[in-house]
Amino acid sequence: MNDWFVKLSKFLSFILRHHPEKYNIKLDDEGYASLKDVLAVLNNRFKSQEITTNTLKEMIKKSGEKRFEIRDNKIRAYYGHSIEKKIDIPELQENEYPKELYHGTTQNAFRKIKNEGIKKKGRQYVHLSKDIKTAIKVGKRRTKNPLILRIDMDKAKKEEINFYKSGDVFLADYIPAQCISLLYEKVED
Repeated sequence: MNDWFVKLSKFLSFILRHHPEKYNIKLDDEGYASLKDVLAVLNNRFKSQEITTNTLKEMIKKSGEKRFEIRDNKIRAYYGHSIEKKIDIPELQENEYPKELYHGTTQNAFRKIKNEGIKKKGRQYVHLSKDIKTAIKVGKRRTKNPLILRIDMDKAKKEEINFYKSGDVFLADYIPAQCISLLYEKVED
């Protein structure tokens, strides 16, 4: 994704995930906002560029991750919300559960995780990856050598943990420590 799309994506994330109220953007229960209203904010912010629905569709298409969705003249961020109002995401059905999920983290965070589990902290959900490669990429946002944790889905189901999927990301309210194992500690480039 080019630098312009990265800049646009980051600002769109700021609006849709964290501070819609600052721009008078209203999110519905599923996190959708009026595409027209969002485009007005974006065009006001980036006056030197004309941003259209097609601009956003191209940005979404060229992104390596599914972060946003446009549907019925509305747009939403799939995950990462820190707003007070909880975004309604349907629970996974029994046949949709993967055998394992993964979480990339830092050595410091793992010290707490192995005792307390994975907490959502300032977000609405814990974010989990369906594959190790994605967990490494996510973990590398915070450290050069992330620790990769494996989530045992059978144990999590026995603990009655609810899982959700939004875009390419799996979500949960919390992952207990007994459902987590350290996959490996050092990532080679």
